[in-house]
Amino acid sequence: MTRSPLLPGGEIALTGVDLPDGALILAVHHVGRDDAVLVRSAIRGTTGRRPWLGLVMPTRSVPWGTSARSRALAVLRQSGLVVLFPENAIAPWDGVFKGDVEVAHLALETGAPVVPAVITGDRGALRVGEPMDFSRHAETPHSRAVLRAVTDEVMEAISTLAGLPYRDIPAPAARQEASAARRDRSRARRAHRAAARQQLILERQEVRAQAAVEAADLAQAAILARERAKVQAREAALADRLRAAGITPGVTDEADRPDQADRPDQADRPDQADRPGTDGNTEDEH
Repeated sequence: MTRSPLLPGGEIALTGVDLPDGALILAVHHVGRDDAVLVRSAIRGTTGRRPWLGLVMPTRSVPWGTSARSRALAVLRQSGLVVLFPENAIAPWDGVFKGDVEVAHLALETGAPVVPAVITGDRGALRVGEPMDFSRHAETPHSRAVLRAVTDEVMEAISTLAGLPYRDIPAPAARQEASAARRDRSRARRAHRAAARQQLILERQEVRAQAAVEAADLAQAAILARERAKVQAREAALADRLRAAGITPGVTDEADRPDQADRPDQADRPDQADRPGTDGNTEDEH
């Protein structure tokens, strides 16, 4: 299928296998708000068929109910084409998610084949897969387990067609997980920025404290230098006054006196007996 209808702002092509005639359930991987518009344009422009979009219009899937199911069954029994989004919500782009069992209910009730389909990433084409026939379950009681098995088979076919992993959780839950993960990442980024700011504040405080210590050390050193300069100035002034007074600092008067060794010894003095007119032996004068 290569014919592409023109759309406002672009074209949408229908690619893949040919759609079978008669009753048909087109199960589309839901990734955007305008998916229903793109699907309708691709089908009507290529095949001329008018798909029934009562389960997906205006731009999203609607809740299943007795009325919606009855209308869908009536369309299929009249050989119509029913479009549905089995994930029932816009799915994140990282996978294909758990489908609603109503797609299996419609297929088993009417015997209509289910055709998996995906809209390409550039939103330019609707790619269609091989029709899936579940007539083998016609005589099987439609228990919850059977409905779930058929639905999972459809979702795995969509996963293969889209080239995305199949995740066995509902799309709304996956979106909630993605939102929670984004909130967690946002909180982590805010916490990281707050921690970085706090670290910067602490570093600045440490720098200021270190600068204050250095300033105090410099001030103390300046005070000590001034005190030493005052002492040296006083010592220099005192030395100048002593020199002006003829006093040599460190030299006393005793140093100018003759030493005891330089004095005449008692032994060197003339003895009384040796003095003239003096006899060592006293004689009576006559």
